Amino acid sequence: MMRIERGACSAQEAEQALAALDGGEGLYFGVDAGIAGLHPLQATLVTRPALRLGVHEDRLDVRALTAFGQALLDSPLLRDRRGSGAVEQLRGFLRCFEPSPDVLLLGALRFEAHRLAKAEALDSRLRGNDGELGVFYFPERMLRRDASGQWSWVQFSLPGIEPGTEPLAATTSHDDTPGIGDDHAPGGYAAMVSRALDVLRERPLVSLTLSQSYRRRVDMPPSQAFARLHAANPAPASFFLNDGSGLRLFGASPDLQLVVSGGQVQALPVCGTVARRPGAQGEADSLRELFNEDVDAAALAVCSDALREDLAPLCEPGSLRLRDRRRPMSLATVVHAVDRLAGRLRADRDAWDAIVATAAPVMLTGTPRAQALRAIAELEASPRGWYGGMVAQVASNGDALVGTLLRAAAVRCGVAEVRTGGDLLADSSPEREEAESRLKTRSLWRAFGLEAGPSTEQAAVRDAAPMRVRLLADGDPFQASLADTLAALGIECADDASVCVIAGAASPPAGLPVVAIGEAAYRLLAIEGDVESVGAEHGRVLHCVRADTGQRFTAARYATHRLVRAPASWNVIASEEHGGGPVALASAQGVCLLFRPDSLLCDDAARQLLREAVVRLSAT
Repeated sequence: MMRIERGACSAQEAEQALAALDGGEGLYFGVDAGIAGLHPLQATLVTRPALRLGVHEDRLDVRALTAFGQALLDSPLLRDRRGSGAVEQLRGFLRCFEPSPDVLLLGALRFEAHRLAKAEALDSRLRGNDGELGVFYFPERMLRRDASGQWSWVQFSLPGIEPGTEPLAATTSHDDTPGIGDDHAPGGYAAMVSRALDVLRERPLVSLTLSQSYRRRVDMPPSQAFARLHAANPAPASFFLNDGSGLRLFGASPDLQLVVSGGQVQALPVCGTVARRPGAQGEADSLRELFNEDVDAAALAVCSDALREDLAPLCEPGSLRLRDRRRPMSLATVVHAVDRLAGRLRADRDAWDAIVATAAPVMLTGTPRAQALRAIAELEASPRGWYGGMVAQVASNGDALVGTLLRAAAVRCGVAEVRTGGDLLADSSPEREEAESRLKTRSLWRAFGLEAGPSTEQAAVRDAAPMRVRLLADGDPFQASLADTLAALGIECADDASVCVIAGAASPPAGLPVVAIGEAAYRLLAIEGDVESVGAEHGRVLHCVRADTGQRFTAARYATHRLVRAPASWNVIASEEHGGGPVALASAQGVCLLFRPDSLLCDDAARQLLREAVVRLSAT
């Protein structure tokens, strides 16, 4: 009889165990972020696998990794684990144990695991070689994190087998060094998308998802890079795999593909990606951009309809429904929209059926799937490998979690491959798709230290030599906020400073260059220009663009006047988008900001205009 022991574990012990995966086989799978009520926060880390179950199209290759694993294979407990095909053998393996949330298989499947589906396995054009499609581990010891963030350890043993004995087989390694270089030069992916749009028009395809790989040489240990990614980008499906072949695969995917619990199955398709701008107002602007994008809304609807097509045969008639539509999900660097489908599995179906039915998910292939797979094989420059595969946890009580392998780095012999892509419809823009593809790599390259993140830029501002201004803000309702904003930008307020910042009812002092803000700026411009009263416009959000760089930013207007005509000696340096009026002007006298850079509704780029103005005037 197999024994199960449990005990408390610290977060530090979990971090150390995760770092140890650089040197030995095992797998981490965590639901570390998401939407409250949709994504069940938890994690499992197999620190010492007892059995390795290599998944092939028609069979499992089971290998014992510890003495406990060998004893388990030899015991009567697993006598009835036989079955026809890999999936039936995986199902039969778990049926040998009593139902328990702790008795589980944890593993990952490559994109090519779609061959496990019988209907597609019949198509010889989609059939591959006899290579391994993935791997599952049965643990001797694992660590688990609950929804509150508390860690515990779980240890399995058999009578007469001492836990913790040395592994029976060492990790093997493939020494073939991968090539360096991207699938496409800049513009090449957009060209491929253009060809794909022709395919969409010519063939019976509703949608199509394409991808490309980027490759860089890296020096950082994969576990360290994952720790950095994990801290900066918690995600609905975080994972780290050492499969014993020399591969280290890790990532932070936005897509928790399936949740199976108590006979219910949920699918959480994700579609649409917009860079998350800094701050709360920046996040709101990013979500506004995402939810105003009709192409992304249509793409998510297609994904949900196609997933329903996959899951409906497994569910009780009429039970599979759309429960949530386009729920906003904010992650560290991007925002997404999420649908939720939920239904009750038929009595003769289980989590393994749902895994097979949704392998190579429609949001990563297209609809219909078989047609999309053929187009992918024709158009893409390299095999997908792990991209678009699955990380899966299936327990003997029937519960399961499945994440899609996205935002991932596959590291072998010091070379990291990051693959990204996007869902295409007839109205998709090739240029936008290429930009989105590159955006999705950012968090991975930052994890390896190959691209500076926002924290580096903020540190540069913080560590720069302080500048000094004289702040005059009599009668200004936000005087304290303005002083605090200047301090955050590394600007000291001093009465003897050579640059003056004015707001409220204050007047510009003679002989000093001035940064005028809000109502003070309108008064200064009215000396030579034309300003009219328009009544109170307080707290109105402005979407602006710089004249010099084209950079877009969000600002907040607090004013009772409008600039009708700018003085001839003042140049417009920023305006509202789509032909709106000026929001920032400069001359030899100084700078006028017609917005409030101290408002919480402004983003960092708006505040940087204030800092740049002080820098320029301090140098004159």
